[in-house]
Amino acid sequence: MTFTYNDKIKREFLMRRQRSWILAFALAFAASATAEPIGFAVNSDDQSDTDQLMRVDLATGQHSFVGRLPSLLADVEGMAFAASGELFAVDSATRTLVQLSEDTGGARSVNGSTGNLGFPQTNSYDFGMTFTCSGELLLVAEQTGSLYTVDTESGAARVVGASGGLGDTMTAIAAYGDDVFALAADSGRFYRVDAAAGTAALVGTIDAFEITDAGMAFDEEGVLWAISSDFGFDQSRIFIIDPFTADIAEVARTRPGVESLAIGPPSGCGGTLVPAPQVVPVNSPWGLALLIGLFLILAARRLPRRA
Repeated sequence: MTFTYNDKIKREFLMRRQRSWILAFALAFAASATAEPIGFAVNSDDQSDTDQLMRVDLATGQHSFVGRLPSLLADVEGMAFAASGELFAVDSATRTLVQLSEDTGGARSVNGSTGNLGFPQTNSYDFGMTFTCSGELLLVAEQTGSLYTVDTESGAARVVGASGGLGDTMTAIAAYGDDVFALAADSGRFYRVDAAAGTAALVGTIDAFEITDAGMAFDEEGVLWAISSDFGFDQSRIFIIDPFTADIAEVARTRPGVESLAIGPPSGCGGTLVPAPQVVPVNSPWGLALLIGLFLILAARRLPRRA
């Protein structure tokens, strides 16, 4: 089922992160005033010959081109903002970490050389990456099943823990505070990642949609967004994912061939996401009745008792 985006979708995901559904109910009315995030992405897997950095309104899918990428960068698949606001990307075709200009789309290798990640040039890779609040740049590669840290000055990638320790073909990764999540896009399996050990624990499987190559990032409110390319033959789809259940809702569609997403510098620093309590469906009759009943109980407790 495809959802049309409205404030209800975001409110439901935001409410799942609150410590009580009473607080969530109050936040639902304030959420409508919150601006939706703008993401940065690249149309690296569409049928055109021009890959461009673009801004995407994640609520509507509307996009505008920032500028054309250098022709050497033929397959940008991972993007992330550092705490400093610098935008980094990894190119699968050359196995190179680059820094992008969010104003022009210009790019430069972080060490002036191509292939600086150190991956063999004989293999093909699908990458995803994210910055943590500690400043680490984490990288996943579908073909290796490993978690890496990347030196942003040299571009060199180092395996975290055992080689293949993630145990699946991860193509997207995103961090919020101390929490890290990854997606094996082709299978739809969604994981919580132990960034210190280089391992992953299954959260759930996304069954509602067939997700191909994807990019994934949190916004500053802790909402997890993803874009899937659909192999470049259809519009890319924009999703919200609940990181605690792997529930997913389609929000909008945008330019074909997008398999990367960056929203902003690391968020949620100094904390973690709050597990999701059950959301009370206030639009349903029983949900409204339950809500009214709760307020009556609270009101009764505040009434003075007769001697």
